[in-house]
Amino acid sequence: MDAAFAKRLMEHRARLHAFVYALVRDPHLTEDVLQEVAVVLFEKYGDFAPGSDFGAWAREIAYREIMSARRAEWRARRHLDPALAQEIWTAFQRRRGGFEPATQREALRRCLGGLADGARRVLDWRYAAGLSSEEIGARLRRTAQAVDAMVYRTKRALADCVRRRIAGEAGGP
Repeated sequence: MDAAFAKRLMEHRARLHAFVYALVRDPHLTEDVLQEVAVVLFEKYGDFAPGSDFGAWAREIAYREIMSARRAEWRARRHLDPALAQEIWTAFQRRRGGFEPATQREALRRCLGGLADGARRVLDWRYAAGLSSEEIGARLRRTAQAVDAMVYRTKRALADCVRRRIAGEAGGP
């Protein structure tokens, strides 16, 4: 059963990804949902009727997982106080023996200062104001996908910058 399941999943992965992304519009959440979908598909593969449309069956399960993820994301946004999120992050960093949070915050502050004004404004709208990709896109006269790509590239550049700054400080005299 494992080989047959893996083969079918790989045959439908690209279309399933496109389906999930079309409904979610967030590359990170898309990957999270796809992982959950794969787990559910594997667990329920014994219920799949041979000869029926695997893609349709997978999309139906994906749709349910998308709705579940959206509900969970909404609850998290609505109920997770930013100060509590910061405390959780700080506690996690201490427990895993990572860099001091102050070092990371300082590196992030410096990296944020080096961002282009447009990128910084988009991050402010997304995270400080809580605007959706569609709302930001309307302000910039761009598509939600273009906004998602901009946020993704900016976050990746920030993460790389923070890593370089911390590595430079750790390796310095």
